[in-house]
Amino acid sequence: MEPEKNRRVAAEGAKRAVALDPADAEAHAVLGQSLILKGDLARAKAEFDTALRMAPNQFETVTFYAPWASTFGEPEQGADMADRAIHLNPNYPLWSTRFFAHAYFMVGRYDDALRMMGRLAPENYGIWEWTYRPAALAAVGRTPEAKTLISEALKSFPDLTIEGRVNEPAYTDADRKRLIETMRIAGFPPCARPELLAKIDKPMRLPECLAN
Repeated sequence: MEPEKNRRVAAEGAKRAVALDPADAEAHAVLGQSLILKGDLARAKAEFDTALRMAPNQFETVTFYAPWASTFGEPEQGADMADRAIHLNPNYPLWSTRFFAHAYFMVGRYDDALRMMGRLAPENYGIWEWTYRPAALAAVGRTPEAKTLISEALKSFPDLTIEGRVNEPAYTDADRKRLIETMRIAGFPPCARPELLAKIDKPMRLPECLAN
């Protein structure tokens, strides 16, 4: 309900955890996540590298890195990390499926992404599940299902658009290209409201939105 406040508290907690125990790999991984959300990718990568060096076979550490690997231009490694995490813990907890779905989506393993999201009930979807699942369905030729899901998604997130999603800060150009292609096939509304884009420095625009 208060995402900015929660992110700030989480970042403070992660920073304190690393200070209390610099040998805690999971703490470094969580700090890496918080630094990505702040846009500090260089420090985030350093924290993840430290975590993976300390505990390359710890389920939580590997899982936390999997969805962010594409942010560092390593989408294949993200999918490999998801595979490794599942190998480490075949009874992986439900929360981890969100991490794996993101990693698989960003490398084009759409069936694997859908398998992960299928474990979550739609009432537990956040904006990213409502984005990735229709996009993945469209990518594997299940466009009618994708369009039905988009109608449901827009009831919870009326501002869900292609422009809105691709302007999230943690995406690479390759990530954005994949999202644009799959979200277009699915039939997402393309253009974000001007007042939402006004909050973003140099927002990425779609040609059809500029024309309008």
